Amino acid sequence: MNTIEAVEKLKQELGENSFQIVEFRGETTIHVKKDQLKKALSALKQAANGFEVLMDLTGVDYIQPHKHTKVVYWLFNPTNYERIRVVVSVDREEPLPSVTDLWIGANWYERELYDLFGVLFEGHPQLKRILMPDDWKGHPLRRDYALTEESVEFKHNVKPKVPSEIIPYVKKYK
Repeated sequence: MNTIEAVEKLKQELGENSFQIVEFRGETTIHVKKDQLKKALSALKQAANGFEVLMDLTGVDYIQPHKHTKVVYWLFNPTNYERIRVVVSVDREEPLPSVTDLWIGANWYERELYDLFGVLFEGHPQLKRILMPDDWKGHPLRRDYALTEESVEFKHNVKPKVPSEIIPYVKKYK
């Protein structure tokens, strides 16, 4: 299945007006609604010669016009080497369905998104922090996360830089 066939399949499965397609520099991005996400990903994966590989799962945080995160699923088709991107927008504290039942490897990706962006995944087998300490407060890749001057211990006697000493606008408001 190539990307054109994938888009046609999604039109049949979800309806023509339930998603938006953006073509840019040879890449196809499909913007789906939250309630259609699982159905779209499942259709793309389970089609004959479909997009079987979840290459990456990441996010982009926005605070304008309202606080939300765009979650990006990068899919790969190993038979024709084509890629397709599926994007869904989710408001803060609003859950998305977990895709660990479709791709077992989504487990750590979803934990990373939870840890760094605060995206909640319903049905995840063990949604907890993966990179930050368990007692860490907040989600550091949110745009409104305050810069901290938490001391970091590096190897080889490397001295950490203090944000207020190297970033002019932080120095101004300190």
